Amino acid sequence: MFFPENRYQDTISERSEAKRSIFSWIDSWANLTFILPRRKPTNYIPYVLFLTFLGILYISNAHLARKIQRETMNLEKEVINLRTDYTHTQAKYMNSIKYSEVEKKAKQFGLERVEKVPYQIIVSKK
Repeated sequence: MFFPENRYQDTISERSEAKRSIFSWIDSWANLTFILPRRKPTNYIPYVLFLTFLGILYISNAHLARKIQRETMNLEKEVINLRTDYTHTQAKYMNSIKYSEVEKKAKQFGLERVEKVPYQIIVSKK
């Protein structure tokens, strides 16, 4: 079997200084072959960026969940307060429509209770 020889270092050294990218500059500056002997550290940059993105996504998701949880707790407190107000208002309304209460309010307007039985008006058809 024929294995081509590795020409990675040759192709990098053949480039002119103007055409070198920042990754090749980092590669030549940070000689970390003793840690990662098979691949250059610059080859891991996409993986590191992807893991960084996942970390940022995880942190933002945690912040969003806490924010929604705080809003839910505040809304639950507000619902309890509104339920109390509704019950109080309903009790006042039920008390105000009692016959004795209506009679008291009618006296303020000068209306009195009629003691006579109402009579019917009958209209005959021709």
